[in-house]
Order: sequence, then structure tokens, then C-alpha cells
Amino acid sequence: MRGTYTAAAFAFAAFAVWGSLFPFELQRVSWPEILASFFAAWQTGPASWSRSDFVSNVLLFVPIGLFGAAALDATWTRARALNAVAVIAAAFVLSLGLELAQACIVWRTSSVVDVLAETCGAALGCVWWRASSVHIDDAAAAAHALVARAAALERALLGYAVLFAIGWLLPFDFTLRPNEIADKFAHGRLLLPFMPSPDGFPPSTLLAIAAAAMPLGIVVVRLRARARRPIAHAMLILVPGLLALEIGQALVFSRTTDTRGMLAALIGALAGAAAARRARTAVLGF
Repeated sequence: MRGTYTAAAFAFAAFAVWGSLFPFELQRVSWPEILASFFAAWQTGPASWSRSDFVSNVLLFVPIGLFGAAALDATWTRARALNAVAVIAAAFVLSLGLELAQACIVWRTSSVVDVLAETCGAALGCVWWRASSVHIDDAAAAAHALVARAAALERALLGYAVLFAIGWLLPFDFTLRPNEIADKFAHGRLLLPFMPSPDGFPPSTLLAIAAAAMPLGIVVVRLRARARRPIAHAMLILVPGLLALEIGQALVFSRTTDTRGMLAALIGALAGAAAARRARTAVLGF
């Protein structure tokens, strides 16, 4: 599992770089200005700190700590305590570099408090790994086995499912700030089912979403070919999965989130599941 954990750790670290510095419009700033910006929040005290930003930064580094500790433990099994220290130290260096770089971006806020939050997040990730390593290893092994026994078409469909999820969440500018989420809702960019808005998805877009989601249902049924009730089984996977994606998109500030899109995706995915079930019945007779 070392390769999987290492890849996951680097992927989440790359996501932290993307989320912290995009669109990478760095300007020349003197070191005194960088340091003044970096320590400003600490000097004003906790009353000025944003709770939502603190939580966001903690969550951003939890998977880095989790998968970093998992990767090192899979490599050096006898140095678990040192592995955790190394992961937290690396996360601190990464966070420090990102925050100092943010001082060179006009509309970004550089803060020592963010370094504290992100380092705490990495530490929590290490604790999570220590507490649940057996379960995480079992889940990773099950995922490996699923992919290993999948046919080429099924692997392609799994890859498509990953791309579908990425497309649903681009450009990954997540926010937990209540005022920004409220701004999305107030300006009609966060729409509950059938709320009228000029920014809501037109029927053609809903049809395109339904069509794009059909392979999701197909891959679920194909991978669970022996399930006795494939459609019900597909719903148990598709409904929570699509709901999680929709909640995630609601936190992407620049995206318009129309919950009819999730309903269209669910209908399309279930249609794909039904088509895959009919094809299986025609071939296998059950």
C-alpha cells in the first residue's frame, strides 16, 4: 500500500499548494513586508481570528498527515514515532512556505495562525492513522482488489467516475466562510430544488448531466455483478455519493450549485444501472 499512500499524500499536498496560491499571481514584496503581514494576526490576538478559516486550514492538512504517516509507516515500520514527527515537521515546512508565498499575492492573507492550524491538521491526521490504521489498510486493500479483478472496461469506467467527480468540484475553491456561502445563496448561485433563478440550469444542461452520469450506474452494477438486487444496491452507493458531491460543490465558491443537477445525475446514473442490469440479465439469465 506504500505507493497508494504516497501518491495520496502528494496529491493532497499538491491540492494545498493549488488552494493556497492559485492563480499564482505572485508579486515582488520585501521581506519586512512579508513578515509584517505574516505576524499581523498573531499581534491582534485570537479575537480577530476567523474560526471558519482556522477549521478550513485544519481540514486541509488532515489528509496530508494521514497519508504521509501511512506512507512512512509502510516504509519504516520500526520508527512509527519518528515517522509521525517527520510528517508533522514536513507539513509545518510546507505550510510555512505557502503562507510566506501568500504574502506575495495581493488578495491573499498570509498568517502565522494558518501555519498553526495546518500543523494541527497534520498532527490530527497522524493521530487518525494511529487510531484507524487497520481499518484504513483493510479499505485500501479492498479497493486494490476491486480494481485488480475489474475488466478493462470497468477500469475505464472507474477512471471516468473520478473525472466526473473532479469536474463536479472544479475549480476547488472551497470555502467554509458563512458569509461567502450566504453570498452564494443570496445571489441565486446556491439553489434548492426548483428555486427560480436566472442562473439555474436550463433543460439542455440537465439532460447533459443525466447523460454524463449514466456510466456511474453502469460501473456500479458491473462491479457488483453478483448483487441480488443490483438497482437497490446501486442506489445505496449512488445516492450518498452524489449527495456528497453536491454538498462539496455547495462549498465551491465560484460554482453555481443547482440541486436539480444532482437529481438529474441521479436519474441518469439509475438509468445506466438499469441498462447494465438488463444487459447482464440478457447475457447471464439472472
